[in-house]
Amino acid sequence: MLEIHLSGKIFSSSTPLSSLLPSSNINENLHVILSNNDTFPIVSSLWTFIFNDKRLRALSLIDLQLNQNDALLLAQYLHEQNHLIKLILDSVRGTTDTFNHILNEGLQNNTNIKYLILTNLENIDPITVANLIKNNKHIEYLSLKQNNIKADSATIIADALGSNTKLKSIDLSHNSINKSGAFTFANLFQQYHPSLTYINLIDNDIDNESQQIILSQCQNRIRMIFSCETEPILLPNQSFLDGRPIEKKSQFISIIFVTFLFFLWGIPHQLNDVLIRQFMKLFVLSRFEAGLVQSSYFMGYFVLALPAAYVLRRWGYKLGIILGFVLFGTGSFLFWPAALTGQYPPFLLALFVIATGLAFLETAANPYIANAAGPMETSEKRLNIAQAFNPLGIITGALMGTFFIFSGIDLNEKEIKQMLEKKTYDDYLKQETLRVVQPYAILGGVAFFWAILIATISFPTHMKINEKNELNKENNLCRSVFLFSVLAQFVYVGAQVGTWSYFMQYAQDYVKVGEQISSYLLTGTLALFAIGRLTAALFMHFGYSPSMLLATCAFSNVILISITVLLPNSSGVAALFFTSFFMGPMFPTIFALGIKNMNESTTKLGSSFLVMACIGGAICPPIMDLISVQTKRLSLAYILPGGAYIIVGIFALFAYGLTNTKKNKSYM
Repeated sequence: MLEIHLSGKIFSSSTPLSSLLPSSNINENLHVILSNNDTFPIVSSLWTFIFNDKRLRALSLIDLQLNQNDALLLAQYLHEQNHLIKLILDSVRGTTDTFNHILNEGLQNNTNIKYLILTNLENIDPITVANLIKNNKHIEYLSLKQNNIKADSATIIADALGSNTKLKSIDLSHNSINKSGAFTFANLFQQYHPSLTYINLIDNDIDNESQQIILSQCQNRIRMIFSCETEPILLPNQSFLDGRPIEKKSQFISIIFVTFLFFLWGIPHQLNDVLIRQFMKLFVLSRFEAGLVQSSYFMGYFVLALPAAYVLRRWGYKLGIILGFVLFGTGSFLFWPAALTGQYPPFLLALFVIATGLAFLETAANPYIANAAGPMETSEKRLNIAQAFNPLGIITGALMGTFFIFSGIDLNEKEIKQMLEKKTYDDYLKQETLRVVQPYAILGGVAFFWAILIATISFPTHMKINEKNELNKENNLCRSVFLFSVLAQFVYVGAQVGTWSYFMQYAQDYVKVGEQISSYLLTGTLALFAIGRLTAALFMHFGYSPSMLLATCAFSNVILISITVLLPNSSGVAALFFTSFFMGPMFPTIFALGIKNMNESTTKLGSSFLVMACIGGAICPPIMDLISVQTKRLSLAYILPGGAYIIVGIFALFAYGLTNTKKNKSYM
């Protein structure tokens, strides 16, 4: 659900209304928050503009001054409104008549609002609230927090509850209800009530002895809560907490479509390693120049991740994913003109464009699965399961490279000299160059086709977070665990890309296998990568700590990399082969730990920084190549990934320490 914050001068008549809400082609539900109008009156056309938008699902009025005209318009639209599901009035100033009009004329006959919050309202009339409870048979969750409700008012409200058959939960916390008012509720609850299951009386004037008597009378049929130490009020059906019912079918479909993205972007990731080998064959390139394939690719992530976050925050996940597919498809089709030029730089440009599209896709898909698709407590497990499809894409990329790009023809200097004499070498290079076009043409077609499919489905984006966090203006990106996660992601991606980029070369150098055999070995290690992610998700399902699992994997890889460096033979290849198993859960677990407990807006921005951290994949391979050239030993270059895994392991222990310390409940 997109949040739109409007405040201050925006309420003046000079503000163009069309600029306040997203364009009509953005098919995503809206939560409009009006706050702090100071001395600026709210023009009538603004109310009309907001309520006429059929995407409106939640409306919050916070710290506003409402006049009689506002009340008349609000009552009219609330009476007619059939889209709004959540209404919040918090610290709203107005006369008793203003609130009476809104509640009587607007809400009594409203049939759609399920979640109503009336908080810190000085002039609200308890009798009007009671009439609303009696007459509205559709509101399920009602909050009357901090309204200075006293015992006599509580009695009126309790009597009204007796005739309501729909309300499930009522919050009367932070009022002035004494024990006599509380006993009125208790007497009501001794009788059968068809719907009500929770009542919150935290921070009222009820002594402990009375609380115990009332709790014993309730006999657990209706849960009454008197203190913060008691289990907090829970809503039995969480589907309305985001301001609209969860459309389970459309949510399930959107999750399937988003999960496919993890598979799809794995293909070009792995094709990069194939391209490095192919370009070194086609062009006169050093290893450093060939490594520019990874550099240009990951530079696209770095440049477009923040713009992607802006699009997601302004227009939502759906448009961000569509734009990602369009850029991905465009870059893929650019391989055809690049091949026709027969030059190296156009290929780098095409790869950069592909990566800009993938920056959008990754910035959207990771937080959608981690934070929007289910409970926060299982975000790491959920993201590991979704990310398990990524290595399947990587394996597909390796196989596509083996069968479509690699011809199996490796010319030695003598054969090249003979072809030059026969003037057939240029034709050979042209055919080898065109071999890279077909797999990318297929990817481009799939990308544009998937963009069309995404455009046809709805994206419910309920975030399981509380209203207080959503309205908090504090920058959660300053949390130490998030900042450390960006560093950990940076070094991890560098280690992953560096490990795989030189895996085939390591196997060929130290165990003397051919190009295709080393390619099959690479495919095998990628299969272990997928198995590692699924295994990690299984361990998390049975309660294993995600951060401790991450630490175990990281330090296991430190040991394996040490063998790779010290024993550059079949033992080193075997150790390097098994590093992928322990790499499997690293990216999704670091990502989920980094954005855990962030609110929706900050999640999207935080995700962009974690995607930008993928620039590590552009930096590590050239450094590894430099080490290899200077020392004349490729095995020593793997010291760099080893150091990266040490940093990841330290991050995991750091995150574990925070999440298991009670004083760090906010996961700072």
